[in-house]
Amino acid sequence: MLMVLERNILRLSSRFLRFYSTHLETADRVNLPKVPFYDDDDDDDKIIDQSWDATSIRSENTKSLRIAILGLPNAGKSTLINQLIGRPVCAASSKVQTTRKNSNAIYIEDDTQLIFVDTPGLVTNRDLKKYKLDNTFKTDIDKALKNTDIIGVLQDVSHPNKATIINHRVLAVLNRIEEEIPVLLILNKIDKVRKKLDLLKIVDTLTSEKGWQNFADIFMVSALKADGTDDLRKYLLESAKNRDWEYNRDTVSDEPSEQIIEQTVRAKFMDFMEQELPYMLKVQTEHLGVLPDGSMQTVVAITCPNDRVSKLVMGKGGERVKTVAILAEQELCQVFNTSVKLKIAVKFSKDKDEEDKKKITK
Repeated sequence: MLMVLERNILRLSSRFLRFYSTHLETADRVNLPKVPFYDDDDDDDKIIDQSWDATSIRSENTKSLRIAILGLPNAGKSTLINQLIGRPVCAASSKVQTTRKNSNAIYIEDDTQLIFVDTPGLVTNRDLKKYKLDNTFKTDIDKALKNTDIIGVLQDVSHPNKATIINHRVLAVLNRIEEEIPVLLILNKIDKVRKKLDLLKIVDTLTSEKGWQNFADIFMVSALKADGTDDLRKYLLESAKNRDWEYNRDTVSDEPSEQIIEQTVRAKFMDFMEQELPYMLKVQTEHLGVLPDGSMQTVVAITCPNDRVSKLVMGKGGERVKTVAILAEQELCQVFNTSVKLKIAVKFSKDKDEEDKKKITK
């Protein structure tokens, strides 16, 4: 974590860093509420109350802000959003293309609602073929920019050779953004930069003619270590506009519960499997139930393309899939703010005998 003195030097030295006001009181973070749950028979099952009427929460003090987070694959977009809202709602892994489509994550503090749009990483046509991605990976970026109040561009500064270069795919998006929309430059993984004053050099280059000169503000964070994220959250809260909320107070995501479960399980397999193997897996929620005490039980099926992949998914003695189930279960408990029991069913290839086609672990 950056020392307080180092952070102050960085802020004072860079003409691009925002002046942090001291006349506003810092609001205490509220405890995150429980999200509503639904039976697995409900086709509209989301972590959002479908019957809720937006007109029921209108107040002259109500504020909201929509923030789209853009960047290259594996820049840390989902990790940053999770830190900002206080829950791992957006699936994150060490591999690229964990996020497969736009999704909204919601954070509420007092009368202010922040809506974070988590976008897929900017990809090439080669990436689409390599990872078997839908063409929506490209169109989702433009959708995220619509009705957005602020755009955050996440720049990974952990690699010295790439830290000072804004990728041409990012620049292409920046150059078609409407001028009235503020764009923030967010340097991520600053804990990997040994000499902290080097961050100023990175900022100077990225905001010069060699980079992009229209950034409204600059932030330096380590999303994984939650360093600098409080400053960013405070800035966004103070930038919110007087208007009605889009979601009720108990909502933390617009994704269906099943989809969040599937994405979480997929992300864990991505951390434990090499190369393109995890992208070959079909992940599907077969059962999701809510018990009277509010706890959840779910079964997720992993369909493998062949026996070789299914054996890799299982691991020696089933250890890999057991580890994935434990880690995914722990994360889902945080997402849903309740006890979650997860079972993973690994489906084998069709040429096996019927009794060998599926094995359930944990």
